[in-house]
Amino acid sequence: MTVRTLPFLFLACLSMPLGGCVARGSRITSVIPVPLQEGATLVPHLAPDGRQGLVVEGRQPLARAPLLMAMLPRAEGMRGWDVVQMDPADGNGPTLDGRGRSVVLARAKVGGMPATLLFVAEPDPADPAPAGEGRRMLIRTLRLEVDENAARFEAINSETTPRRYCSGSDAVAVTFRLALPDDGDAGDLCASPAS
Repeated sequence: MTVRTLPFLFLACLSMPLGGCVARGSRITSVIPVPLQEGATLVPHLAPDGRQGLVVEGRQPLARAPLLMAMLPRAEGMRGWDVVQMDPADGNGPTLDGRGRSVVLARAKVGGMPATLLFVAEPDPADPAPAGEGRRMLIRTLRLEVDENAARFEAINSETTPRRYCSGSDAVAVTFRLALPDDGDAGDLCASPAS
């Protein structure tokens, strides 16, 4: 398995203070990606209250873009599972359509508190780069929030990368200093139009 950005991560960590590698910018630190597979992945301690979750990644017929849905077992004393809602800016209700987007689920600390995050990266529509070249990426960060009635991914941050990238996965990996497996990102913007 190939890993993205390891040389960059090593150099970036060496150049940082003794506090260690911290996610760029703000209050988001200690970011660790949650490995997902196509199909269903049971994720221990997905919710802030300790509940495991089920993350389902699938594809629509005739579409290369993945759909992502997360479910949590209902609160104590209740049977069944609840679908985690997505922020309206990033999905239509219960699923996140990955068309043209790269999605990374991760554990992290936000303001020092443990959190489950979803990073969604897509080409910034305001970047006028020509076809076949990298684009600046718009990365939205969503945090899993739960209460007694519902669970949802809520947007907590949005930023555009200063550099241009060929894929959203690379942009997330560099921005949050992650070593991500090479997922064969179908949204490679630098591929020649003939391929």
